[in-house]
Amino acid sequence: MNIQLHTSSQSVDIEQWKRIGKDRNPFLYMPFKQALEKNHTEGIKHLYYMVDEADDNIIGYAQKFSLGGGKISAYQKRNSVNKGLVSFLLGLLKLDVVVVGNGLITNVNNITANSIRNKDEFVTALLDKIRLRLSVGKFIIPDHFFSHLKIENPEVVFPKLIKIEIEEDMKLRLSKDWKSFADYTDSLKKKYRTRLRGVMAKSDSVTISLLSKDDLIRHEDRIQELFENVKKNSSFGALTFNSKVFKDLITLECPKSKVYGLFLKKELIGFSSELIANNNLYSYFIGLDYTYNQEYRIYERILNESIKHGIECGAKEVIFGRTAAEFKSNVGATPEKSHIYIHLHDPLLRWVLRPILSKIKPKKWTQRHPFKVTLG
Repeated sequence: MNIQLHTSSQSVDIEQWKRIGKDRNPFLYMPFKQALEKNHTEGIKHLYYMVDEADDNIIGYAQKFSLGGGKISAYQKRNSVNKGLVSFLLGLLKLDVVVVGNGLITNVNNITANSIRNKDEFVTALLDKIRLRLSVGKFIIPDHFFSHLKIENPEVVFPKLIKIEIEEDMKLRLSKDWKSFADYTDSLKKKYRTRLRGVMAKSDSVTISLLSKDDLIRHEDRIQELFENVKKNSSFGALTFNSKVFKDLITLECPKSKVYGLFLKKELIGFSSELIANNNLYSYFIGLDYTYNQEYRIYERILNESIKHGIECGAKEVIFGRTAAEFKSNVGATPEKSHIYIHLHDPLLRWVLRPILSKIKPKKWTQRHPFKVTLG
């Protein structure tokens, strides 16, 4: 199997990429990838792979970056792993790794295989190609990579893999009966409906505006600062997101991107960003000033606005991502279990780390049930 591997979009034959992908995956739309690549250059290598043969038509995206102990410890703080073991782990995992997907937007699929003869052969060949080309033998493979290839129980098919359960992806399925945000509000139990109305009342003095490219450039330092505030409270982020990418994303049609600013008088105290693709609204990157959060309920208002926009654009789901799961369940979001698979080419390293990595589990939390009737 001949796998073409590119370490920059500049060497990719764009027409070939489009022909193989047939624009079936908006997150593999090349202008979208190029916007990410342009704005994320420090400590990251963007990888593009293609197979263009009679019976094998595949395109995909991956990233190489350094994974240090400090980043892992941020995840450990929120998960019940023995500190002694984790300290040992942190001493080892200052390594170059490849994520076979997108470490910036972890919840979306980054492979399109329109036809493939031997799925197992392809996976092995892809890892070998990257390992030999980039001299890296540590891989993080998200579950949706294997799901797209219809490979069940990948840890059984590929015994070298180490399966790790990670934080759930929080999603809100939008009822077809909701024609407006008022319909959503009416579907809530009294307790949660009262809470929502309290959020809207307390944030009434906050002005929410759709930001233009000029707005994003003018406020880019503040937007990054607000994002970093939220990132400090998140469990684990392998890569540093550069919010300057927004000014390039909002010019694209696929996926459609919007950024909203939350202003108190003339001060930007929060922002939310949305990607619309696959009949879903993805609400991933947000930022806020915690000085104002409690008084004006900024974070909750952002969640409500995402739901409102999802209903307005006819989305099937609002996908909120992995952080603050219990809090997001207050607005009706439910968890979808997620896993990653670690592939370590070095057998000694794999032997040492398997029992440690296998102990990592997401923090337990309580699922809220805010709706009067369970959504069917």
